[in-house]
Amino acid sequence: MTSFTRALRHLLPAFLLLGWSGLHAQDNAAQIATQQDVARRSFDERLQPDEEVSVADPDLGEINLVRRAPRPKMFTFSTAQSFHFTDNAFLVPENGTNALFWNGRFDASVVPYATRNFTPRLTFEQNFFRYDDVAELDFDSQSLQLDLKFDLTPDDSWFINTSYAAARLYSPREDVDEFFRYGLLSASISHFRQLGQSPVYFAGTFGSNYRHGDPSEFDRVTAFLNAAFLYSPLEHFQLTAFVRPEGQFYTNDPVDSSRHDLNVSVGITASITPMDYVTVGFTASFVGNYSSSDPSDYEVFSPSVVLGGRIAF
Repeated sequence: MTSFTRALRHLLPAFLLLGWSGLHAQDNAAQIATQQDVARRSFDERLQPDEEVSVADPDLGEINLVRRAPRPKMFTFSTAQSFHFTDNAFLVPENGTNALFWNGRFDASVVPYATRNFTPRLTFEQNFFRYDDVAELDFDSQSLQLDLKFDLTPDDSWFINTSYAAARLYSPREDVDEFFRYGLLSASISHFRQLGQSPVYFAGTFGSNYRHGDPSEFDRVTAFLNAAFLYSPLEHFQLTAFVRPEGQFYTNDPVDSSRHDLNVSVGITASITPMDYVTVGFTASFVGNYSSSDPSDYEVFSPSVVLGGRIAF
């Protein structure tokens, strides 16, 4: 097993469970986290070393017949329970409202088949959002997503991901029920590498999304860049710094037909993985949305504590 593969095996579990958790917390489409942007879970596979199949011939010696990568796990179940503070619960330009809220996320995915360079995955996700003092913001969401992952290099350091998700948002209150549904088409290219001989690793994704929904006033096309730097000073402890600038172009805004936003998320995460598939972490993130439509400007600071778990077989 190479040092690069060993690093991926140790770094990516916490990155998957907690690394982008701050980015899920806020979205301006329908109050908080309406998009639940599943495209942000960029690094969906942990690498394993290639296996060699060989035979021995008395005259020719040992012959390697083929190199093959282990199949990804067919079933994966994961959860992230996060407890947040936000200083701008209603995403307003000024005089924001402080609030505490809980987000419970539950995922179940299946890989029906896979080849060396291609992995399809179908994922169902259920989210619950509950607020302490502003119960009118409580909502739940469900999504079903198909991911198609294409590996560009044998070590999986470069890959392309395309996906489509169908999602619905609904209120736990009987008088509201479903209030938003949308489809999200995404395409991205990702890269993971060690920075020279340093113990720091870089994970980056560049991509684009198209969201269409009902009501259609939140329809938009986006271009985004995810960049994260991962450092593990101890075997089970990881520090992550991340930034995500995103350009958003609204196609059906009822107030400003040419509306375009710049949404920037930055943050840090400290996490510990005491055992396989269990991670506990702290994340502090800042989200700023700067819009050509002034009422849509807002800034949010949101620290959170997250407990994540993941099992695959």
